[in-house]
Amino acid sequence: MPKLDLTLNTTLPEETVSQVVAGLTELTQALLNKQPEVTRVHVHQHQSLCFVNATRVTEPAAFDLAIYITEGTNTEEQKAQWLRATYQLLSDVLGEGTTQQPNYISIHELDARNWGYNGLSQYARNR
Repeated sequence: MPKLDLTLNTTLPEETVSQVVAGLTELTQALLNKQPEVTRVHVHQHQSLCFVNATRVTEPAAFDLAIYITEGTNTEEQKAQWLRATYQLLSDVLGEGTTQQPNYISIHELDARNWGYNGLSQYARNR
């Protein structure tokens, strides 16, 4: 039951957004064993107030990606593989210029009692 938030400083064509969302969903299923039917991806585009070293970033594309998963459901190696693969996916899609600046990917592990979907916590769902 992961939730992913992707923030971009640019706007992508709809076809590219679909490619990114499909790729993130596939990698999350393959590397973290998460079910695609409950994987939600939010794409926040053209977040123009992006700064690195107090300088506004307009080109090339910059991104931040956060994933929220249930604590203890993945190994350190699985998470490391997912971090590498998602960075590569986004770099490939957004272009090599993305490597010129810091782009962040974070994994947030939440206690199963403190989050869920459709009115049930992950703790209650897994009992």
